[in-house]
Amino acid sequence: MGYSIKNSTKNVTLKKASGFTLMEFIVVIIIMGVMSVGIAGFIKLSTQTYINVTERDELLANARFAVERLNREVRNVLPNSMRTLSNGTTNCLEFTPIIASTVYTDIPVAPEPIANSIAVIPFKVSDSVDYNCNDCGDVVMVYPLDDTDVYQVHNDTSGKAFEIKNYPATDSSEIELTQAVVFTEDSPTNRAFIINSPVSYCLNGSTLTRYEGYDFSAVQSLPPLTGSNSLMAENLDFASSSFTLLAASLKRNAVVQIKLNFTRDGEQVVFDNAIHINNIP
Repeated sequence: MGYSIKNSTKNVTLKKASGFTLMEFIVVIIIMGVMSVGIAGFIKLSTQTYINVTERDELLANARFAVERLNREVRNVLPNSMRTLSNGTTNCLEFTPIIASTVYTDIPVAPEPIANSIAVIPFKVSDSVDYNCNDCGDVVMVYPLDDTDVYQVHNDTSGKAFEIKNYPATDSSEIELTQAVVFTEDSPTNRAFIINSPVSYCLNGSTLTRYEGYDFSAVQSLPPLTGSNSLMAENLDFASSSFTLLAASLKRNAVVQIKLNFTRDGEQVVFDNAIHINNIP
């Protein structure tokens, strides 16, 4: 019995390795470059928009704070104490805040003899705080008709404003003065105001600064050289910002026109408002 062996040959097929051609690489690089430019431009635009919005919000917040603070203080000023001052490089709005007020029952008025005290109705600084003064430097003023009555020395024996020596923190009906005095006029409403020192808001260059704690003066230096100061706002355009005081008339109270132009990196915020001032002394 015979056997036959048949040899079979296995055919092996080798696959050719695949890859990118040079042209494909160039096309991909061009496409990625175009996309990168577009994405970078979008990111830059978004970032710049965010920065602009942030700077605008910061500018607006600073402007609102300064204007709101100024408005609140102006509404609590001594009647007829508001005045504007300027020397070309500095513009100031000066006024005297009221610490407290009361009604007097008796004061020495010329030609009455001088006295070192006045009779008043007991009063407070606020609903829960008693007014107190013991050589505190406060001044009592009666019937100020213009700023010349306010911005003067208060140590004369005749006038409208005199320094307080003592007022105890109780329901006292008498204000003791530092010396014997006589008032030049009575107030039609018997009002007596307690004040201490002036306050100024000054525009100087691109800043708005608040000054306090300095002395009364008929001719005030600009800005005030003594006392303390606080920076209220920056980025102001000095040329287009101003304080304008319109005197009182028989038909209306005095009006102070406040214009503040805030600018920063091309952004501009303008506050232009008028405040009516109480002029009833």
